[in-house]
Amino acid sequence: MRAQTRDTLIGGLWAGVIGYGVVVVIVALLNVFAGRSPFYTAALFGSALFYHLRDPAALIVAPGPVLAFNMVHMVVFLGLGLLCSWLVSLAERFPTTQYLILVLLLFVALHVYFAMAFLTRPLLGELVWWHVGVASLAAAIGMGWYLLAAHPLLRRELREIPMGGTPPA
Repeated sequence: MRAQTRDTLIGGLWAGVIGYGVVVVIVALLNVFAGRSPFYTAALFGSALFYHLRDPAALIVAPGPVLAFNMVHMVVFLGLGLLCSWLVSLAERFPTTQYLILVLLLFVALHVYFAMAFLTRPLLGELVWWHVGVASLAAAIGMGWYLLAAHPLLRRELREIPMGGTPPA
């Protein structure tokens, strides 16, 4: 395996773990501040996904749904981390793709956010944007921070992007 491929894979796995961890901590804190079990949201989503729960009032926080949802959640974040790591390495090698990658990431992020907010609204009610939005934004910041820290060439290239004004002579 080439060193660049290995670095992209390892960076993606770490970015995924960071994103997953940030979401778990933020959602657990939101649950505790709301006076619920820190595992409430994971149990809710796990029960809806694997046990066909439709009424949040019937939820029983149990290890099965919590672990099942966290397994899916971790796999999704690992995949997202690998995708982001690959895009960052692509942006490093081909600086002209940076704008395309930014637009792509924003497009995907907004659509995932609104899809999650729409799909989880029956379970979380009106506060769904807090759970999904705050946790997703924090995960994106954490993953982005890690990937930028791991790619000094990209950081340098991003600092050198002209931001308007008069073009160089």
